[in-house]
Amino acid sequence: MPAESSEGLPRRFLPGFLLLSLERDGTSYGYELYETVRSLGLSVDLAAVYRALRTMQQRGLVTSQWVSSLSGPDRRLYSLTDSGRASAAAAAEELAQVRDGLISALEYFEALDGSRA
Repeated sequence: MPAESSEGLPRRFLPGFLLLSLERDGTSYGYELYETVRSLGLSVDLAAVYRALRTMQQRGLVTSQWVSSLSGPDRRLYSLTDSGRASAAAAAEELAQVRDGLISALEYFEALDGSRA
């Protein structure tokens, strides 16, 4: 995994990672989603995760409900809507295209100088 960058995760990819995480897990709390993204080796701000979730909820991609906790404050539990599942599939396709483009670019530059970029 790449080391954490001070630049952080490009904002445009955060919603996709969150949607894919929710699709995999079914439901999740905001902090758990934050931890999932960080476990991928990506630097992301917790506040950015909650902003993205709020925006996705306004767009009808996720729903949330308050869940009582015996050991702390109530927490929001997020889940995907049907539109969110469709967006998760589109995000997976977009991320795969980005991955393939990066691999092609790295292979091109490696062929030019015979070393790994």
